[in-house]
Amino acid sequence: MRRLQCPRCSERVFFEQTQCRSCGSRILFEATECRFRLLDGAIPCSNRTSIGCNWAADPDHILCASCRLTRTTPYRSIPENIILWRRVEQAKRRLVYDLVRLQLPWRGSVIFDILSEGDSSPPVMTGHLNGVITLSLSEADDAERELRRSRFRENYRTLLGHFRHEIGHFYWDTLVNQTRLHAPFRLIFGDERQSYESLLQAYHARTDYSYDRQGFISEYATSHPWEDWAETFAHFLHIVSTLETASELRLSSAQPAHQVSIDPYLESNFDALLSAWTNVTYTMNELNRSMGLGDGYPFEISSAVRGKLHFVHMAILSFRKVQQSKAEEASGNPEETGFTAAVAAS
Repeated sequence: MRRLQCPRCSERVFFEQTQCRSCGSRILFEATECRFRLLDGAIPCSNRTSIGCNWAADPDHILCASCRLTRTTPYRSIPENIILWRRVEQAKRRLVYDLVRLQLPWRGSVIFDILSEGDSSPPVMTGHLNGVITLSLSEADDAERELRRSRFRENYRTLLGHFRHEIGHFYWDTLVNQTRLHAPFRLIFGDERQSYESLLQAYHARTDYSYDRQGFISEYATSHPWEDWAETFAHFLHIVSTLETASELRLSSAQPAHQVSIDPYLESNFDALLSAWTNVTYTMNELNRSMGLGDGYPFEISSAVRGKLHFVHMAILSFRKVQQSKAEEASGNPEETGFTAAVAAS
């Protein structure tokens, strides 16, 4: 996340804040400008009162660009649902920020159903199908999510991680299936034409939990090439998002190894990305250990996983290049770049 400031007193503020803790000003986030502005004179998202959304409403709507993507919300008559839904939407706003910074299409392309267990029968299953991402509200319950993380032997399980994984499924069609990268995908990830249902059933039924840690970023990635892609795509988003945050930190003037001088979301040099990431994860884990906590980054990037991450990076770069060429062809002018242009193009 870029360095964000209060528009009145210039104090640093977090992406989720609705009010400056220094001067007390009420603020909202302008997605088109990637900055906070004062609430006075601006139109907030109508979900600001109910779930604390801190984004500005879209010009033609009562909701912000992120909240508009939610097609189905959980039962609001249950107070606990409101608390959990608030957490879900906070995570989704970070996902939307990722997509805008990466210049990937999202407006009018993907929608979200946020369901509580009482909304339907059988139980809610988090997943993606034909542009609809379904998320179980129970994933916003820290205790329940930790129970599932342990049960499914996952090093990392968060709300934001779920969103990034499921959006990876959505982008497989745009970035791979409809492009010249389809054949290379099968060489690197495997043949996705294998029965998804049968392979998933076999994955969940197995009793031997060992897997090739050199070939896959996670155990779940071994279940099917689509899941390997989604896990790798999500991991790439973890990397670029955390690197951007690290670029704004000043943890130590004596050892600035954590600092990043590139724009991770737009960087075309994959080796530069991974080099910066190695420095950041070392710092991250050392800080956690100093607090008596587990590693903040419990992964090791093998050469095979590095190749898969590189493929995701190439797929995104290739898509952007094609879109830029189309825009220049249509307008006769160089395409506008940056956060504002990406929002407008979406």
